[in-house]
Amino acid sequence: MSGSSDHTSESPITGGFGYWVSDEQLAAFAKLSPLDRLRWLDEARRFTLLAETPETRERRERLRRGETIA
Repeated sequence: MSGSSDHTSESPITGGFGYWVSDEQLAAFAKLSPLDRLRWLDEARRFTLLAETPETRERRERLRRGETIA
């Protein structure tokens, strides 16, 4: 995350989902054109959909409907 290059000093994640990106990764993304950013986003979306299990797909759908996943 911006402002810190050492993610190990961050507080541990106790639940949910966390994702850390370096300042270098943020700078590289910022250099992309708007169209290339959308292409990157679509590729990440497609990968996520292809890689998810039936269980995670059901959880995602429940969250989209505003339901709990427990």
